[in-house]
Amino acid sequence: MGQYSFSDTLANSKNNQSEPIERIVFGSFDSAEKGWWLVDRGAPTPSEKEVTETIPYSQGILDFSTLGIDRFFDNRDITYQFKNIGNRYDDRKVIENEIKRMLMPLGTQALFDSHEPGLHWVGKCKSITVTDDANYQTLVANVVFNCYPFAIGNNAEGSDIWDDVFFPNWVFQDTSFKVNGTQNINMINIGSHTAEVKIVVTGTVTVTGSFGSMTLTAGTYTDTQLTLAIGENKLTLSGSGTINFEFYKEVMI
Repeated sequence: MGQYSFSDTLANSKNNQSEPIERIVFGSFDSAEKGWWLVDRGAPTPSEKEVTETIPYSQGILDFSTLGIDRFFDNRDITYQFKNIGNRYDDRKVIENEIKRMLMPLGTQALFDSHEPGLHWVGKCKSITVTDDANYQTLVANVVFNCYPFAIGNNAEGSDIWDDVFFPNWVFQDTSFKVNGTQNINMINIGSHTAEVKIVVTGTVTVTGSFGSMTLTAGTYTDTQLTLAIGENKLTLSGSGTINFEFYKEVMI
């Protein structure tokens, strides 16, 4: 299994009982609350959606897998191993049935992992394999999720929720602006590929950048020609009103 070698050695003290700290949350299933100890996790990088062409009488191949600065990837498997200890046989059967019942029927949704605070995966449970060890009264569950290739920020950029701040890859920035005349701004995308933007406008505001120019009247826009490249995106705002750019970083981890 896993890209990570991990033991949940931290513990809370509550009524003199040790409890798991590391956890995943998917739907109403919280692994720690259900008494599952997270002992291993794996998040190998996804495979690329390759588009190649071979030209006769030429060396190598032509690779068209990248469009602009973006590479495109298939979904990836995120894998967890849990242990549940110290229960009698009839209780272990109930616990095994419960984890399958709570995870497998759910469709695609957010998967939260305490290893990645401030981020979440999006996917669905692909498989659950449970092994019962009667000698040690232990259940071992291997759980696989099929997920979107990038981890997604829990909160929109510019929210600056302190608990989400990860200084090695973070920027504090304004994403809402009052426009009265003309001003230059710089929107920064710290994600791993271009970000789509939701734009909310009052009044009338013209946005100009490398993509061209567009004039927006009061309303909410979710499908425009503006996408934010990785890194700095210099824009010019003009007109009268307010404008808010809402986007979420997507990170390859």
